Amino acid sequence: MDHSQKIKTSSAIIIIILLLVLGYMLLNKNITPLSDDSNVTSDANTEATDPIVETTKVVNGITPAPTGFPSDIPIEAGAILESNTTYYPDQNAEQLTLSYKSTKTVTQKYTEYKNYLTKAGYQITEGSSTSPVRAVFGTKPDVNLTVAVSSVDGRTLVQISYLIKSL
Repeated sequence: MDHSQKIKTSSAIIIIILLLVLGYMLLNKNITPLSDDSNVTSDANTEATDPIVETTKVVNGITPAPTGFPSDIPIEAGAILESNTTYYPDQNAEQLTLSYKSTKTVTQKYTEYKNYLTKAGYQITEGSSTSPVRAVFGTKPDVNLTVAVSSVDGRTLVQISYLIKSL
């Protein structure tokens, strides 16, 4: 792998981490504690609030989208590389994530998701148009949808995070 590919791969990994942190921060922004339990330090309380990550099981050699992933969000189902569900018990929320590679260009995939977000009624925020990873963020009162699109090994990598803010 040449230096340019390493940079692109590193950028994609950083974007995934930032997307997860952003989703968690957006979720926390709207939640107010009911009481000040800062002095409570029981193991049972800690375990009940830790996020729980479940990797979607491969079925007949194919990785499906996570259970509950909205069917109207465009994905290339047969090309999914990774599929997970993260539960946030203390926030009563869950995050469905997946990634896949496409033969379409970064511009084509970015445009596809931006058009989807617009038609689906999301409030849209766009990332930098000069970044090697193109990102578009959509918000609704009860969900956030984040899409990062980049080029890796001559193909387009699409990473999607769907955060359900309250179950």
